[in-house]
Amino acid sequence: MSIMEISSSELTAKLNRVAQAMSDTAPLTAAIAGSLATVTDDNFTAQGRPTWAGRKPSTIKNYQRQGLSYGGVLQLSGTLRARIVSSSDQDSASVGSNMPYAAIQHFGGMAGRNHKTKIKARPYLPMDANGFLQPEAENEIFKDVDFYWKKIF
Repeated sequence: MSIMEISSSELTAKLNRVAQAMSDTAPLTAAIAGSLATVTDDNFTAQGRPTWAGRKPSTIKNYQRQGLSYGGVLQLSGTLRARIVSSSDQDSASVGSNMPYAAIQHFGGMAGRNHKTKIKARPYLPMDANGFLQPEAENEIFKDVDFYWKKIF
């Protein structure tokens, strides 16, 4: 599990003020979890933000031999995208996947039999390599927090 951090001090301060003013923060964290899932889905649509490394020509030829259609990076079967789940509780919001290959696709690394195949990182979760939320995710969370800010104040 990786922890995503907010780099915007303005967002962090506002989030803390809203959370302190709310007697039940579950609706806010649920909204944030929904935004994380939406941004993740948008990352699939955009083929990564930044753009993911493409498939090797040999991989695409292998798909063609098998009669498979190449619909884009990380979208051969659509299973990974379909198995993105979000959750929240009183104090946290999260997004992820329980697919066995989810982490290696996001972070990259060595995979396959005897870990001989190098997989390029194709980060689909809304965070950068340092664990900070990508700008699109921070913008959506800011909207969520702002909504509750306006309701409270």
